[in-house]
Amino acid sequence: MNTHGEVATFETDQASCDGRERLIRAAVEKAHPNALRVALYQATADPALAAMPAERKPFWGGTYYQVMLADGDVEVLRRKALDYLLSNPAATNELPSDVVLRRYMEIFNGGVVDDFTFAMGKEELSFEDFPRGVDWESEPSQNAKAAFHVIIIGAGAAGLAAAVQLDRLGVPYTVVERNAGVGGTWWTNDYPDSRVDIVSHNYQLSFMRNYPWQHYFATQPELKAYFQMIAETYDLLDRIRFNTELVEAQWDEETASWHTRLRHADGTEQTLVGQVLISAAGLFNQPNLPDIAGIESFKGRIFHTTAWDHSYNPAGKRVGLIGVGSTGAQLVPALARSAAALSVFQRSPQWVGKRDGYRDRVDAEVQWLFDNMPYYWNWYCFALFHTMFDIEGLQTYDRAWQAAGGFVSERNDLLRENLKEYVGAKVGHRPDLARHLIPDFPPLAKRLIADNGWYDALLRPNVELVTEGIERITPSGILTRDGCHRDFDLIVLCAGFRTNAYLWPVRYEGRNDQTLEQAWEKDGARAYLGMTVPNFPNLFIVYGPNAQARAGGLMAWLEIWVRYAVKSIAMMIENGVRSMDCRPEIYEDYNKRLDHTLEECIWGGAKSYYVNEHGRQNTNMPWHPRDYYNWVRKPNFDDYRLR
Repeated sequence: MNTHGEVATFETDQASCDGRERLIRAAVEKAHPNALRVALYQATADPALAAMPAERKPFWGGTYYQVMLADGDVEVLRRKALDYLLSNPAATNELPSDVVLRRYMEIFNGGVVDDFTFAMGKEELSFEDFPRGVDWESEPSQNAKAAFHVIIIGAGAAGLAAAVQLDRLGVPYTVVERNAGVGGTWWTNDYPDSRVDIVSHNYQLSFMRNYPWQHYFATQPELKAYFQMIAETYDLLDRIRFNTELVEAQWDEETASWHTRLRHADGTEQTLVGQVLISAAGLFNQPNLPDIAGIESFKGRIFHTTAWDHSYNPAGKRVGLIGVGSTGAQLVPALARSAAALSVFQRSPQWVGKRDGYRDRVDAEVQWLFDNMPYYWNWYCFALFHTMFDIEGLQTYDRAWQAAGGFVSERNDLLRENLKEYVGAKVGHRPDLARHLIPDFPPLAKRLIADNGWYDALLRPNVELVTEGIERITPSGILTRDGCHRDFDLIVLCAGFRTNAYLWPVRYEGRNDQTLEQAWEKDGARAYLGMTVPNFPNLFIVYGPNAQARAGGLMAWLEIWVRYAVKSIAMMIENGVRSMDCRPEIYEDYNKRLDHTLEECIWGGAKSYYVNEHGRQNTNMPWHPRDYYNWVRKPNFDDYRLR
């Protein structure tokens, strides 16, 4: 009797089983414990899992807190998860009821969750195909839909989300995109080592479930591919006019429509008429070119990070880099590794802190868990949402704390100390350098920058930090105010964007021949809820004035703003409304309350892209996310003049 084949087969099967178990063990070890616990509880209803106590623990230098389990409970959880996954559980897409879902959230939270956490958390969980989808309340005729053509400006995340929403409703639209492809800021920001500083699984659209991110903080090529996949998956490309920019838009009261002038790459122009305009051009769409004397005289290579010349190799070159905001600090390490000499020109220091896992890849084991553990991906995304919204005491003044000698608040001051300790740990042995790297403003008064190797790069022998102000750019280099001249082959401009020039340079003309420049000439751009402006009917601004939320992932808010705009369109069609614009008294009251609330926020004290030329902070919203979320879940027609 020949048993060699049977033995070989057994050994192969055994090896396969052993390999699978090793894979699952590794995956479970790398899982987010609390997300895994709730996912496993949802799958098994094991009461021991629900009984595990959870507590808040700080991370990212005290910026945020996350709900975690005790070490002993984590080990028990891992054993239970291993046993469950080894049993080959059947895939399930069961959608829990709201009562049951709230119970799951309370288990995750270790206590009661408020209505805001439940409502927005349900969307972030993405158990539904379109958790922020817009549906008809009373579907109109095809003729009624066809009469409302929507023009979307921009094919970045917001523009694509708007196109998907309108597609679902059957409302016709055209997307106008000045670039040659989709992705918006992630199409243009392709400088070396460009990546997002928000966790990838919190920087995604809710209707694209379980996208296989390669990094925990996605790189620019990944993000570009992500948006391309969205456009292809939802068949959007044929309705996007690439290499086309909007030059001007004029409201016609008689026909209740916007007449737009478009310019193509070859200089030819055409008119496109639509009943509604959704401006999804975004906040970071117009590069800021620094106003430095002599900049036009430089004979070497000079370019802004948004216009990176990939044909130019900086290896072995003398490089000057101007600006150390998010882009500059992110770019410095890559240039430091290749340039013969790199001079970093810093006007003022920034808070640059550790971001756990900032350059880490998503391991195959982790992706396996996303793909094979029921509900784990959903609860992992919820965990990120839950963490990002814990902002109490970070961005507002605690007057009692200040009266007792504190700077801002207990939590913000703790963050400041943690960041100072981090700087000390990195460059404390170089006091000559360290003293130039501690800002005089509180953390989060400007954007907190992720350390991409910034401090390590500054310690390299071929890198110098220049804190003396720039006098002028010369034909061969840069002259600083102390009389020192440095020669360069390349100057890189990391001057950011003209974030306060909302919708610029497009000329928008609304009712009574009023332009947006005229409407905003007093103290800069304003809008009701960050989206609408009186006398500019049927114009919805996505990521508009004072709309940047105090907490949460940007993609979620982009979807929420888009939902508001598309719901408005649906309600107009259903109710036979031709135009809607914000009532002036509503607009004025909202902005009066906004200004008053901003007085308690920390953003106005430091020069940054948050503050406009009038000295007013018109980028961030002062409202707590729970309040603003409720205001924008559904448009209130009472706030608008309807015609």
